[in-house]
Amino acid sequence: MKTWNLPLPRAATAIFVAFALSTLAGPAAMAQKHVTIKGGQIGGAFNRWTSAWSILLSKEIPGIRFSSESSTGSPENVRAVAAGSAGTGLVFASDLFNAYRGLDQYKKPQTDVGAMTYVFASVAHFIVPADSDFKALEDIKGKRVSLGGPGSGSAVNLTLLLKQMGLWEDFKPVYLGRKSPEALRNGEIAAYNWHPGLGNAMIRDTATMMKVRFINLDEPARKSGFYDKYPYFGKMTIPAGLYSGVNVDTPTFGTGSILVAHKGLSADLVYQILKTIYSDKGREYMRGAVGKASVERMTKESAFNFITVPLHPGAERFWKEQGVTIPANLRSK
Repeated sequence: MKTWNLPLPRAATAIFVAFALSTLAGPAAMAQKHVTIKGGQIGGAFNRWTSAWSILLSKEIPGIRFSSESSTGSPENVRAVAAGSAGTGLVFASDLFNAYRGLDQYKKPQTDVGAMTYVFASVAHFIVPADSDFKALEDIKGKRVSLGGPGSGSAVNLTLLLKQMGLWEDFKPVYLGRKSPEALRNGEIAAYNWHPGLGNAMIRDTATMMKVRFINLDEPARKSGFYDKYPYFGKMTIPAGLYSGVNVDTPTFGTGSILVAHKGLSADLVYQILKTIYSDKGREYMRGAVGKASVERMTKESAFNFITVPLHPGAERFWKEQGVTIPANLRSK
């Protein structure tokens, strides 16, 4: 089980991206006229990244218009990219691991997807009112809790932990998405679950409008064998002072958000996308769009964090050019 030490981002960081192309294969990659970048739920961090990328890439890669499109989240995106209905996308490392191997909700291996780069950490936040009797995850019994948005990676991730702990049948799950904070303030739910980057705007707003606490999710994950069963998760920490009124560190778990591409997408185009994103001009633009700390986490050293599937050939070319050693299990196939 790994512990991931994360620098703090500014306002929301999380991400998810997918590119629906008019055609995915062949040498005409650079002649493709339109690339759709699928993000996450409207107003979420994934959409902030994808919207910014669509503007950046449209300006810097000649002859192609990139556009951002919302989605229900990581499971939808990994399916779309693997099926070829989207060219590229941001997905949780957990969904990428399971989809590639045909595990959990993915009924058969979906191997037509290649990794491009790690983008940021998605950190589990389990939010309760500060004066609540909800002290540990086991206290979920008999309570009504929002697990995230319908079909979201946030919901999938916590569901895995609750099933590992044998708690899945003991509470009332609801899927309120971005309506969760209002429901918590109104006493309609006992808690809500959200897995964005650290410093997420929605959670900051919740902590500003009411006094909250976070539940320790690392301890039950460790004790239940969750990390052993799901190697794409690891211990993380929500730092004291990051959110208003929360003045203690809270151990939790998390995974990574990974940019992926369909295997049929031209290696030249994937290479150009990464070259643009990691260029000085691209990094400067993204600092203004999603926050300096978020972009500073995207380094050569972090490029393969949480990645458990082979790289796309275009990504392998890019990283070799950057002098990064490609682990044997990540070499493109």
